[in-house]
Amino acid sequence: MLASIINSKIGSDRIKNLFKASLFVPALTSIVVAGLVFRLMFSESETAMINQVLQFVGIDPVRWLREDIPGLIVLLALALWRWTGVNTMYFLAGMQSIPREYYEAAALDGAGRVQQFLHITVPNLKPTIVYVVTISIYGGLAMFTESFMLYAGNQSPNNQGLTIVGYLYRQGIQQNDMGFASAVGVVLLAVVLVINVTQLTLAGAFRKEAAR
Repeated sequence: MLASIINSKIGSDRIKNLFKASLFVPALTSIVVAGLVFRLMFSESETAMINQVLQFVGIDPVRWLREDIPGLIVLLALALWRWTGVNTMYFLAGMQSIPREYYEAAALDGAGRVQQFLHITVPNLKPTIVYVVTISIYGGLAMFTESFMLYAGNQSPNNQGLTIVGYLYRQGIQQNDMGFASAVGVVLLAVVLVINVTQLTLAGAFRKEAAR
């Protein structure tokens, strides 16, 4: 949806360029800096930025990094903030490769913007969707630095911020059990492979095109 807004003819190009830049800047920001900033924003103290916003609307302060669900929300927020802009650029590039003639022909046939989006944009974005989903699955399972910086280390209350790679790091580096850590790495590789191959198969990535 963000890529569709940027790609539309509505609005000023200057505003769209500013919007694109603001979306992409998080990907250029050091994850160390980003993790530190989010840790301060979502601190459990009443003076933390997010808790001040909650108190302004009448909600009690939340112990963000001390409770399970709030901690997961913060981790997801950090990942979304960091990678939404990159994925938006992928979709924008895919949209700009779709011939304008398709939309012009659909408009002549009376198709509205929603119908054009559903029946022209989405089907032609299938390769981009498959690619973004694939790298997102891998990125999610390989997450480590975000959690490490958010909790100032690989220890979090009730292991709420422990990722698979964080568990591998704990076993191999912190507890010096490289054999077990290697086994975790192999299992992670197998899980990623199975999930991605299944997703690519369901998306028809391995299906041969019908002979013309």
